[in-house]
Amino acid sequence: MEKKTSCLLCILTALLLAVLYLWAALRPGVWLRDAFLYRQADGSFSGRDAYAAYTMQIAQTENGAEVEFTLDGETRHYRLESKAEGMSDPGVKIEQDGVVVFTGTALGDPGDAILWREDDGGLADEVNVIVNGEYQRSDLWPSCSWLYHVAVGGRRETRGSVAFLLPIGALVVLLVLDVRFPLLFWNLRHGLEVYGGEPTEWYYAMQRVSRITSIIGVFVLAAMSFAVH
Repeated sequence: MEKKTSCLLCILTALLLAVLYLWAALRPGVWLRDAFLYRQADGSFSGRDAYAAYTMQIAQTENGAEVEFTLDGETRHYRLESKAEGMSDPGVKIEQDGVVVFTGTALGDPGDAILWREDDGGLADEVNVIVNGEYQRSDLWPSCSWLYHVAVGGRRETRGSVAFLLPIGALVVLLVLDVRFPLLFWNLRHGLEVYGGEPTEWYYAMQRVSRITSIIGVFVLAAMSFAVH
């Protein structure tokens, strides 16, 4: 009776952890460098990292979007206009607090488009070199490309990487099968080679080690799914 109760508690705990993980991993939002801005119930986005706290409001317009972006209490207003000219790539204009900071074209899908400047044909955003992993305050503001991807292209992401769900699920299935049918993998490996045999104590010891390793692997993969994006 105690063994059944323990098994039931383990199953319920595992299910609870799985639900909590999926809830956290599949929360919608958008990545801004290493900060994840969660989508709130009112449609806004908010998040923080080691450098600052961020909030963002997006309002769609007839030919683009308006963005209100706040960084540690300081707010900037952006206006993005995107106009398709015939069959060519759409023309893009971005204003920051009423000042035009970019004019050019967008190449590719709006959610991942490459922005080219109109004046010199270069990329919309300069490549910033981060020294000793320290961002300057000016580096924390969103880039023109990021604003276009999110506000015009509608880019949306999840907090955790869904690519890790498959290996996590595979480990969980193997672990459940091994616990529910302790001799399953032994029979699959040796069932056609021996008759009436049984595993040794060494096999059972290694089986326990593999179960512990699998459990650790599940938690490691779950943690990695939040770190990789």
